[in-house]
Amino acid sequence: MVKSYFLHGGTEVFGLVASNTSNSLFDGKRAFVPALEDVYVWDVKRGEQTGMWHATGHYHPVTSIARSPSEPEKFAVGYQDGSVRIWSSQSATVISVFEGHRRAISYLEWDRDGTRLASGAVDGEVSMWDVAGESGLFKLRGHNNRITGLVFLSGSNPVSDPSSSTALPPASTHMLSISQDTYLKLWDLQTQHTVESIVAHRTESWSVTVVPPFIRSDGQDPDGNEDDPVFLLITTGGDGEVKLWTLSTAILTSGPQRTSDGQGFKRAIVHIGNLALNTSGAHGKRVSGAAAHHYTLRGGISGIAIAFQVGDRSVEVWRLRSVEELKKKQARRKKKEAAKSRKSEEKKETASEEQPITWLDRMCPWILLRGSGKITSFAFPPTSNLALFASAERPAELQVLLALSNNSVEVMSIPRPSTSTKWESLEAENLYKVVLPGHRTDIRTVCLSFDDQLLASGSNGSLKVWNLKTQKCIRTMESGYVLCGTWLPGNRHILVGTKGDGQGFVTGGADKCVKFWNFTAKKTPAEPSNQADSEIPSANRKALSLSISHSKTMKMSDDVLGVRYSPDFKFLAVSTLDSTVKIFFQDSLKFFLSLYGHKLPVLDMDISFDSKLVVTCSADKNVKIWGLDFGDCHKSIFAHEESVMRVAFESGSHYFWTVGRDKLVKYWDGDKFENIQTLSGHHKEVSSLAVSHDAKFLVTGSFDKSIRVWIKTDEPLFLEEEREKELERLYNQEENDLADLMAVRQQKLKESGKEGEVEEAEAVLKQTAETQMSGEKIIEAINLAADDLNAFQNFELVKASMKDQAMAKKLAPPARNPIFSAFNNISAHAYVLKVVEKVPRPALEDALLKKLTNRLTKQREMVGYNVEAIKFLNQFLETQHEKKQFYDDIDQKPVDEIRGLIGSTQKRRKVVI
Repeated sequence: MVKSYFLHGGTEVFGLVASNTSNSLFDGKRAFVPALEDVYVWDVKRGEQTGMWHATGHYHPVTSIARSPSEPEKFAVGYQDGSVRIWSSQSATVISVFEGHRRAISYLEWDRDGTRLASGAVDGEVSMWDVAGESGLFKLRGHNNRITGLVFLSGSNPVSDPSSSTALPPASTHMLSISQDTYLKLWDLQTQHTVESIVAHRTESWSVTVVPPFIRSDGQDPDGNEDDPVFLLITTGGDGEVKLWTLSTAILTSGPQRTSDGQGFKRAIVHIGNLALNTSGAHGKRVSGAAAHHYTLRGGISGIAIAFQVGDRSVEVWRLRSVEELKKKQARRKKKEAAKSRKSEEKKETASEEQPITWLDRMCPWILLRGSGKITSFAFPPTSNLALFASAERPAELQVLLALSNNSVEVMSIPRPSTSTKWESLEAENLYKVVLPGHRTDIRTVCLSFDDQLLASGSNGSLKVWNLKTQKCIRTMESGYVLCGTWLPGNRHILVGTKGDGQGFVTGGADKCVKFWNFTAKKTPAEPSNQADSEIPSANRKALSLSISHSKTMKMSDDVLGVRYSPDFKFLAVSTLDSTVKIFFQDSLKFFLSLYGHKLPVLDMDISFDSKLVVTCSADKNVKIWGLDFGDCHKSIFAHEESVMRVAFESGSHYFWTVGRDKLVKYWDGDKFENIQTLSGHHKEVSSLAVSHDAKFLVTGSFDKSIRVWIKTDEPLFLEEEREKELERLYNQEENDLADLMAVRQQKLKESGKEGEVEEAEAVLKQTAETQMSGEKIIEAINLAADDLNAFQNFELVKASMKDQAMAKKLAPPARNPIFSAFNNISAHAYVLKVVEKVPRPALEDALLKKLTNRLTKQREMVGYNVEAIKFLNQFLETQHEKKQFYDDIDQKPVDEIRGLIGSTQKRRKVVI
C-alpha cells in the first residue's frame, strides 16, 4: 500500500509593517503599503491594521501600487511575475487580473478619468490596459531598461485651479515615459508612436513628474506665454541631478509645428535649467523619486509642493512661489538693480529693462525631511480630491508618509511655509509611527511556548512575544543581538538554550567553552501589595525571583556553534567550528561519539523524540541523518540549493523540517529519506524554525522580516502526486524561460534590422499555463458539442429515411454525453458558452489563441444567452480572420450572420429595458 502523509499549507503572514519592494500610498488616515506578496492597510493614528489584500495561491511580491483618480476605492497593484491586479479597497477582493508582462512591474499610472491604466516593466515594455473592458489595448516598445516613470498628458485647455472642479477631465492623448536607459519619450497614444525622444540624464533616469499649466485668477498665464501654456517637467537621475523642462501644449493639441525659418520643427520638450538641491552631499547621490503634489489645506490654503528623495536618508521638499511672492521678488530685484544703477548710466539702462520670471525663480526650498531609517518611498495625501477630503476634514498642515526599509512607517507634518523664516530653520513634526507590529532588523530565531499559544521572535535589538491565535504582538522587549532562544517551564521566561530537566540550561560560544547553569531562587526587596504588607518593615519585605548560577564548564577544541540535549536527558550534543558534532554523556561529560562528514560547519542539529536519530544541517547544503547508538551516517541528503540554516524533528515521529537560504521550507521522512513536501512563500533567506509540540503546525522566520505559520491539514499527500506537481512546475518554468529567451532574441533581431523595421506598438498577449488550460477546455467543449450535434443530425437523417413514420417516431434518440446530463441536459451550444463564460475576461483572448475551428461561428443559438461574450468572440474571430495563418477555413457568411443576430438581440434588450 502506498504510504500517505498530511499536506501542510500556509496561513496569513504577520510580523510585517511595510516591505521595501514597492511604493506606498497615503490618504491622510490610512497607509497602503506593500507587505511582500500582500498589501496592508494601516490606520496610522491608532497603529492598527485595518485591511489586507491577499491573492490566494499567489506568492510573488508587490512591486508597484497606484490609486484610481476617479474611483478612490479602486487600486492597481503590480507584481514581480508581471501581473497586474485591480483591487477594491472596500471588499478587499480582486476585480480583474491583467497578464501581459514577462518581467516584474516597475511602475503603474492611471489615466485622468480612470478608464485606462499604463504599466511599465523592468524590461522596458509599457502596456496599456482598458480597465472597464478588462482587456489589453496595445504594448509600446522603445525602452530597453527599467521603466521608472509614466505620466498621462492631455492637450486640452488648462484648468483654473489645481483643486479642480467636479467635471470629467478630458481624455489623455499623450504619455511621457522615462527609463533607466536615460531616455525620456513622449508618446502619441492615438497613433501609438514616439513623438519625441531625448536623453534626459548622463546616468540612469529615475523619475519624472509634471506640473500642468494653470490660469491665475487674474486671467494671466504665470508661465509668461498665454498663446502656448506649457507643462513643467522635472526629471531626476544619478549624481544628484534634477532637470527642468517645458512641454508645449500647442504641439500636443495641433501636432508638430515648424520653426520660424521653416527649416525644421519645434521641439516639444525643451530643457530650461538644472535645480541645485540643498541636501548636504546631494551631488553624487541618486535622486530616486520626485513628486509634484497639489495640496489644499484647511482655510482654503493651496499650492504646489515638489518633493525629491535624495539618497536613502532624506526627502527635500520644494514649493512653487505664489503670484504675490513673485511680484515681491521682482520688486526687490528692481530695487537692488536701481541701487546699483546710480553708479553707472549703463547699468541704469539695464535696470530699466524688466526681466521675465523663470521657472527656476518660482522654485523655492521648503523643508528637509529625515526618517529614523532608510527611506524606501514617500507619499502625500490627495487633499485636493473632494471624494476623499471634505473642506472640514482637510489637515491644517501638509502631511507626508515615509515608508522605511527597517519595516516601519512614519507620518510627518510639515509646517506652513513662511517668507520671513529661512527654510533651514523649519522642522517637521513626527505625528504617527507604526513600529510595534514588526522587527526593525532580520529575524534570527523563533520559539514556541510549551502550550503552543505564544511565539517569541528575536532580532538585533528586540525580542517580541506574539499571540498565535490573533497574530498580534503583545510584548516588545529591548535586547542585544538575539541569535537563539527558548521558553522556560511556566511560559513566563525566555532565555538562550535549556536543560532537559528544567533545572538549568547549557550555553556554548566562541570562547570554546560549554557552560552549565542552574536556576536558583533569589530574594529581592518587594513593594507592598496591600495595607498589611505596608506595616511590615521594608528590610523584611522580600520576594522570590528567578536567577541563575554557573555550575561547571567544559572546554572544547574549537568555537561552539550549537548545543542540544537528547529528549531522554542521557546525551549532550555539541557542534563545533571544525564541522563535527561531538556526543557526550550528560552526567559525567565523558566523550561518547564523534559525527564527522560535513565539509562546512554544522549550523543546527536536532535529536528525535526517542533519542535514536540525530539530524544535522550545514552550510555545505547537506542534511545528514545519524544513528545515536553507533554514530553511523544513515543517509546524506542534498537538501537545499543554498546553506541549510535550521533543522527540527516533528514531535512523536522521525519526520523533520529544514529551512535554507534558498527561501524554501522542506518536509522530510527520516526513515525513508524522502522529501515529502516543499513549501515556498518567503522572499529572503529563512533563518529560523519552530515546530509545535503537538506537531500540528510550524513557524518560520525570515530575513524578509516576516513570520509565517504552516498548518497541517487533513488532506492526504502522496509522494508520486507531489513529484508530478514539481515536475509540472519545472516544466512550466522552463517553458516560460524559453519563451522569454525567444522574445529577447526576436527583439534583438528587430533592433539589428535583420527582421525589418522595429514596431513600436504591438498587441498585449501573454500565454500562461492557465490560459493554455482554458483554451484546451474550450476546444474540448467544442468537440463535445460537435459530436452531440452530429449524433442528433445523423439521428434526424435516419428518421427521415425511414418509410414507416410510426416506427420513426418510436426510434430512441442517441445517448448524450454524461457531462450534458450533469448540467441539467443543457444544449450543446449553451454548454460551449458556459465554458467560455468561466474563462476570466482578461485571459479570454489569450485562451482563444488555441487553434479553433469554424464550428464556433455556427452556434447561432448562443447569441440569445450572453450577447457580451458572443460579441467579443465575434470580434476576436473577425480580427483573426484577417490573419490567414489562423483561420483559413472560416467562412465569412456565418460571421456576418452572427453580427446581424447580435444587433437584433441588442435591440430586443433595449426594448425590455
